[in-house]
Amino acid sequence: MRTLILLLGLLVALPAAGDPNAELVSRAFASISKDFEDDWAYTEISTEEEQTFTGRYDPRLEPAWTLISVDGREPSEPEREEYAVRKVRDKRGGGEDDDGENMIRPGTLELLEETDTYWLFAFQPLDEDEEDDAARKFMKHVDGTLKIIKDGHYVEYMDLRNKKAIRPIIGVKISAFNTRLTFGPATEGGPIVPKSIDVRVKGGAFLAVKFDTSERVRFTAWEYAGE
Repeated sequence: MRTLILLLGLLVALPAAGDPNAELVSRAFASISKDFEDDWAYTEISTEEEQTFTGRYDPRLEPAWTLISVDGREPSEPEREEYAVRKVRDKRGGGEDDDGENMIRPGTLELLEETDTYWLFAFQPLDEDEEDDAARKFMKHVDGTLKIIKDGHYVEYMDLRNKKAIRPIIGVKISAFNTRLTFGPATEGGPIVPKSIDVRVKGGAFLAVKFDTSERVRFTAWEYAGE
C-alpha cells in the first residue's frame, strides 16, 4: 500500500502548457479516487519475497485492517497485531506533500494509438527530485505508457519499464525495472480505484550481490462502507 500511496501522489498533476493532450491525461488521472478508504472496504492480497498476505480493510472497524491469512493459513494473534500496525505505519509513510507532484516530463507525452474505446500514450517519467543525480539517471532510462478508457475517462493502466540497463550509482546495475498499476471502477458506477500493482527489480551490486525482487498486490471484493 505504501508503494501505491507514493505512486498515486506522483500522478495527480500534469503540466498542460503547450501540450494538446495534457488536459485529457490530467482529467483521467484526476478521476482516480484518492480518498476511497474513507467509504470503501476491500480485500488486499499481496505477495512479496514468496510470502502472501490476505487482509481486509474496512473503515467501519477498529483497527480498520484485519489479517485474514498468511500463505493460506490462519495467522497468529501477534501476526494480526503486527499487520494492523504496519498498515497504519505504511499509510503515514506515504507523506502529506505528494499531491501536486507530476510523473510525466513536460513535452514527452505522445499519442501512440486511438480507437473508439481508448487512447494509448507514451511518455518519459519525471522523478519528483530532479536535483538527485541518481534519480535523474534512473528515470533517463525508463519509458512510460498509459492507457485511458474513453467510457468514464479514466486511466486503465500505467507501465514503467527500463529500455536499457540502469547504473544509478557506481557499482550498482539494474537490468530489469518493471512497474504496472491498473485501475477501474470499484463496482458498477463506483469510483475509480486501484486494482493491482506489479513491481519487479532485478540487478546486482559490486559484482558480488545479485537481487531479483518482485511485489504483487491485488485489490478485490470492493464494498461500499459509507453512511
